[in-house]
Amino acid sequence: MLPRPVMSFPRLLCAVASQRLAPWRGGGSSPVHTAPAVCADGSAPVYTRALAFADRIALVDQHGQHTYRDLYSHSLRLSRELCRLLERADGDLQEERVSFLCSNDVSYVVAQWASWMSGGIAVPLYRKHPQAELEYFIRDSRSAVVLASQEYLELLSPVVRKLGVPLLPLPPTVYGTAPEEPGAWRVPERNWRDRGAMIIYTSGTTGRPKGVLSTHRNIKAMVTGLVHKWAWSKDDVILHVLPLHHVHGVVNKLLCPLWVGATCVMLPEFSAQLVWEKLLGGESPRISVFMAVPTIYAKLTDYYDRHFTQPHAQAFVRAVCEQRIRLRGDPAASRGGAHSLRKPEGGLPLRAPRGRKRKGDTERPVATVG
Repeated sequence: MLPRPVMSFPRLLCAVASQRLAPWRGGGSSPVHTAPAVCADGSAPVYTRALAFADRIALVDQHGQHTYRDLYSHSLRLSRELCRLLERADGDLQEERVSFLCSNDVSYVVAQWASWMSGGIAVPLYRKHPQAELEYFIRDSRSAVVLASQEYLELLSPVVRKLGVPLLPLPPTVYGTAPEEPGAWRVPERNWRDRGAMIIYTSGTTGRPKGVLSTHRNIKAMVTGLVHKWAWSKDDVILHVLPLHHVHGVVNKLLCPLWVGATCVMLPEFSAQLVWEKLLGGESPRISVFMAVPTIYAKLTDYYDRHFTQPHAQAFVRAVCEQRIRLRGDPAASRGGAHSLRKPEGGLPLRAPRGRKRKGDTERPVATVG
């Protein structure tokens, strides 16, 4: 169920009609602020950077605000439970696969980081997949354990019983403030470079979905390349509405902001009205980055065409998009029905990453290996 909108649509229109833009102090021209990794290994995962940002807001979801310290501490506690369950006294799962099914909220990050802290390979599952597909992913990846937030235990229980794989529920405490200091238990330092980090399954358009393994080196190369090209800053705030079982949602929209100490505002699922309310609203933290796929942009422009019909409302929307928000396009966004995304009289002004552009470019290449 979607969270209750922050304002009714009539109130949103009133806000659009009356609100003035505050001076924009962030944006693509800002320098990228990063912190040195805790671990000396240059391919260390994102969680090793978390304590450098400690009390900054990392995540905002339907449960509230979560600091980097909260994410680290909850993940650390869950990683200990993983190692106890799988009887790894040394705290290293040695690349055992850890499947997990969580909502688009703090539980996803905690499950992902806990998998990495314990030396495992994260295998994200998707809540809309039927049980047969979930069974296939868990079996094909040879997962040693399955993590799940409380709302998916009933869905997964018959699957894991059939496969003989242990199911570890995420405790409800992950949604609140971390109760302990992260220094209580140390994560072993490892050589991350060629360790497996994540298995993402393809869509299966030409056969059964295939698992694609990324190492920590691969992920670090993608993240740092995107951070540079999109000029990510710790002051950025991204609105996240994509599924978290594909690279775009995981790397571009989640790991990039967490890498630089920025804030990720996560919606449990896409809603055109709620996205517009978040983009145009003035509540803190104010959105400064938005990335999506052509289907979502098409739904947003359709909502815009149906509801933002007055010239003053259209002018306000365009001013917000141009002055406050970096909107990431997609190669398909320059073709066909997505033309309205770029039309001068309205729509969403998509911006490209920094750097020299060639005629016909819609994206810049990003490295996938370091």
